[in-house]
Amino acid sequence: MTTNRTKKPALQADAAYENAHLVARDLMGRVDELLHDMPAPGDDDHPVHWGHVGSIGHVNSLLDQIVAFLENRD
Repeated sequence: MTTNRTKKPALQADAAYENAHLVARDLMGRVDELLHDMPAPGDDDHPVHWGHVGSIGHVNSLLDQIVAFLENRD
């Protein structure tokens, strides 16, 4: 039995980078949307509690890691 498989064309580095860059920008936009949806102080219907503080602290830690990576910091 023979299988007829076609090989995917190899992407050039600039095309692959452009695609990855667009994905990263989309992800950043989604992060921005999700941050706006998080609880905010002064919202009596959804008061902020310590779990929210921990969550936003974790988000900040992850974002700081991204910034450090992009700035080539350790």
